[in-house]
Amino acid sequence: MHRTIMRAAAAAAAAWLSLAAGGVSAGAAGVSSDTFAIQGGVIDRVVATIEDRAILKSDIDTELKRILVQTQRTEIPAAEEKTIRGEILNGLIAEALLAIQAERDKITVEDREVDARVDQMIEQNRTMLGGDDAFARQLAAEGLTLEGLKAIYRDKTRTRMIIDRFAYQKVGNDVRVSDREVREYYKAHVEELPKRPPTVNLAHILIVAKPSEAVLAAALDKISGIEKRLKAGADFAALAKETSDCPSAKFGGSLGTIRLEDLNNPAFEDAAHALAPGETSAPVLTDFGYHLIRVERVEGDMVTLRHILARAEATQRDLEAAATLAERVRAEIAAGGDFVAGAAKYSDDAATKSAGGMLGEVPIENLPESVRETLRGVAAGEIAPVIKDPKGFRILRVISWDEGRAYTYDEAKDELRRFIEQEKLELRLGEYVEELKKTYSVEIRGEA
Repeated sequence: MHRTIMRAAAAAAAAWLSLAAGGVSAGAAGVSSDTFAIQGGVIDRVVATIEDRAILKSDIDTELKRILVQTQRTEIPAAEEKTIRGEILNGLIAEALLAIQAERDKITVEDREVDARVDQMIEQNRTMLGGDDAFARQLAAEGLTLEGLKAIYRDKTRTRMIIDRFAYQKVGNDVRVSDREVREYYKAHVEELPKRPPTVNLAHILIVAKPSEAVLAAALDKISGIEKRLKAGADFAALAKETSDCPSAKFGGSLGTIRLEDLNNPAFEDAAHALAPGETSAPVLTDFGYHLIRVERVEGDMVTLRHILARAEATQRDLEAAATLAERVRAEIAAGGDFVAGAAKYSDDAATKSAGGMLGEVPIENLPESVRETLRGVAAGEIAPVIKDPKGFRILRVISWDEGRAYTYDEAKDELRRFIEQEKLELRLGEYVEELKKTYSVEIRGEA
């Protein structure tokens, strides 16, 4: 019942790509027969019509598959499947009715809004799949290009955004949730809410192996040569595919539409913020090497950009020097040194070094097994042994341990307010959809 705190988002991105590539969204117009041939000779069936729009059996199948992926199930009992199919059909009918009324009320969204949402979805998909290489492999497995995937998403996203905007205008403006409602809901349902998982409150000092001056000079020489070609008129995306050392090279150096602060890369962020759309930076040095950054669009705090990277990687000698430094810093702190001062002086994590290295509370189950083992037996206030991970060498200080427990009202109230508001919106929207059914022709032609 409760889609509240600490929801487990189990949706698989690979399946999301697959579902986007298949399936027809409710809206095959002008269908008069109950069955018809579709691509590949498969026979589809019309399950329902709303005015001149059709909902197909394949629409139901696609949505059912998505639900199974999200719930990590491969099959369900026949009775449960029948119920779910009925709920899916009702939802698609509601969407079609809202889309028809939105069109008649001339509700629109700008192309730039749709493109920004599509870019954000694809970037989330790329992250969920595990990075650029995995994303590229999945695209290839689906027989899609990046632009082809965007085209598939664009129409679906536009329709969804129009419906959302229309629905909010019709029923959302006057939905209010009082503090009293939230408090009463918390009191009535506190035993049903998910429990706060066991956590550990951590601070860290991250020491990253730095490449040598010779490696940096070679990377700067490479990026300077690329910069000259750009100034001579070369296309940025084509040059990124040819020369960039980043996995995004496959996509013409595209990083999609992002919030720059999410990169946790101040040098890159500062350089990108200084660019107007269409401008390209001079070489920018970060922990990865030298970049050329091209900003394509800015929408509020969302930036669409490309980059070319000349990677500067640390050598084995550099790694050994970083490991030695980490052990020395840890020994100094364990002997009574100031952790906060150590973080400010030595840490390469720009996001935390000025805040005493504070990472905050982390669910223990979210930590890698190797980190959990290293922290086992480390008491509050103590320093763990140095941990090596893909980013570098970490010195971890345990601030406190917190066993699992119920969420307090203050911890839960914001999420509960959103949940109650959503419940009210859904109730009001359901009532509005029932009114639309009296206005438009809705015909059920068979079981979903």
